[in-house]
Amino acid sequence: MLLLLALACADVTPPEDGAVRGPVVQLADWFTSCYLLEGAGEVVLFDACWRPARLEAALEAQGLTPADVTHVVLTHGHGDHVGALSALPDAEVWALAAEAPLVEEEGGRTLDRELVAGEPITLAGQSVEVYALPGHTAGSAAYLVGGTLIFGDSGLVDRAGMLVPVAEDRSDDPAELVASVRALAETLAPRADEIAWIAPAHSAAIVGFEPLADF
Repeated sequence: MLLLLALACADVTPPEDGAVRGPVVQLADWFTSCYLLEGAGEVVLFDACWRPARLEAALEAQGLTPADVTHVVLTHGHGDHVGALSALPDAEVWALAAEAPLVEEEGGRTLDRELVAGEPITLAGQSVEVYALPGHTAGSAAYLVGGTLIFGDSGLVDRAGMLVPVAEDRSDDPAELVASVRALAETLAPRADEIAWIAPAHSAAIVGFEPLADF
């Protein structure tokens, strides 16, 4: 399954290890990635990447260890996003409630907090907005923090520089995914100037709001 996903990502701009996108840093793990946020005595990962050893090396490059990570906030529960949870036994794991069964199945963890779309949360001294994006999985989510929209697998950036859906056979409900993203674009349109980056998991990030509006 993961090899097929890697092949499916061959036509995308690859994740950029160490790239700073607003307040977060992309940590690349082969064809996938997670995002690091630090501040106010907390170390937060949006997703947990895939391979524990690779995550440990990526954190070390940022002057951190797995023991420093206080929270993992999941966009969804597929194995390449929760595979390294085993290296983070002391971190709290948060996700939308609908994703709890998949996180337990794929990552072997129960959620410490079941998030609700629209609820205000603060992590690492930053306000984090929670958006439900069902389609790729039932409980897929996006998070807006400091002008960067953490996007998970709800889209990726192809080599033409377009934000596009993941391959249809990778999502539970491809039509619902597209509808969810387009609804999010409508919701955020009045705040377009606040969106500096869209940051998917399986590609590099892309600048600005317009790629979301064109989805």
